[in-house]
Amino acid sequence: MKILRNPALPWVLLFMVLSFVNIQIGGTNAVSRIAGLRAITEGGTLNIDHYYTWSDDWALAPSRHFYPNKAPGGVLLGLPAFALVDFPTRWLDHTRDSFGRAPPPSPLELTLFCFLMQVLPFALLVFFLSSEFRGNPAPVHFFALAALFGNTAALYMNTYFGHGLAALLMLGCFAAWLRARYALSGALIAACLLTEYGTAFVLPFFLLATLWRERSVRPLVAVLLGSLPFAALWIWYHQVAFGSPFALAIKYSNPAMITDISDASGTGIWGMLSFFPSPFALQKLLFGPERGLLFTQPWVLAAFPFVFFPTKLPRGTKLFLCGGLCGLLWMNASIGGWTGGFALGPRYLSQIIPAIGLAFALSWREFSNPWKMLLTIGVAVSVAFRILVLPFPVMAASVNLWALHFYLYSLLPWTAAPYRHLTLAITGFAVCGAWTWAWQKWVTPVNEA
Repeated sequence: MKILRNPALPWVLLFMVLSFVNIQIGGTNAVSRIAGLRAITEGGTLNIDHYYTWSDDWALAPSRHFYPNKAPGGVLLGLPAFALVDFPTRWLDHTRDSFGRAPPPSPLELTLFCFLMQVLPFALLVFFLSSEFRGNPAPVHFFALAALFGNTAALYMNTYFGHGLAALLMLGCFAAWLRARYALSGALIAACLLTEYGTAFVLPFFLLATLWRERSVRPLVAVLLGSLPFAALWIWYHQVAFGSPFALAIKYSNPAMITDISDASGTGIWGMLSFFPSPFALQKLLFGPERGLLFTQPWVLAAFPFVFFPTKLPRGTKLFLCGGLCGLLWMNASIGGWTGGFALGPRYLSQIIPAIGLAFALSWREFSNPWKMLLTIGVAVSVAFRILVLPFPVMAASVNLWALHFYLYSLLPWTAAPYRHLTLAITGFAVCGAWTWAWQKWVTPVNEA
């Protein structure tokens, strides 16, 4: 009965259902990690020499071996689940090509893999955190909708770009940090860094927030101890693959996949990351129709004035989250491919956004009614965007994303699959909305009585 009383239940169930509506392979980005996983399960090696042709996202190490040009967490952490779902193809299908490779995993296998690694644990985490709220269900609905549907990371939960896994780990890190479980939060942010290199721009704010909150270095020791297993994995992988713990995969990336920076100073990191952000890219990431927060998840922009709001959150919370968001913005606006390639939003910012949604929900009682209304409208726009793009690939050109998808609909007959997916999504939200209204109107008052 306690499960049924959680107002987030219908949204969690809908999130899991919609994750299977439109199966996403993810293109060359996601396949790069799949190649790394198959190289281990089939070839027993970290290099993808026999699999790099599956994807353009490879890195050629000084050893002349090929590796995925991604942070290794998606491969190393996903290995047990991948070995399970890939078993039918590797052992039951005896077809082999000239290199001795089994056929690539099927779309269904990849969907099940993403469900085990991202969709299910993220849904359970959101559900568990929602059960922590007491009284007013409004912040629960806000958090559930914002985390499960109203952000870019949610769009990538059923494909293996790594953004879904990073958002899961960062949300878990923030939840553990709120409870002062510093060893666990240290482990989770280290795992997030192992999964996405961009976490390095959140890490300083996390450490400073912890120090400021406790006014002691002892919690930092706990953070360090918790991070050691993932730090060891980091050192081992980068040493084996690229010859140094400080040599990142991106340094050796396929030149065709690198967008050169435009840096007036003539300096930069690996020809890809400038030391200073581009004002043009920064403006586009915040307000541009191609990738901007304003057009894909406008409620996140409230994180900037949120710094000045009085709340009952632990000291340092705003430094952790808002500082981390600014760090990711700095990184994203400094990178040559600031658009994130073919993406459905500012994907390099996405890892921290669900955690910001949780902070807003926890502060709901302190917000004024006009501010609550603005946040509600922002989440509604974000959910509408999620419904709009649901039937289409998670890859999109760098154009106005709303206009692009309306145009795609206009090209299709009413009987086409995207319209069926759209109808299912709208129906699902209508049913969950009716469920929520009926539960609050009739069941909740009875339980309270």
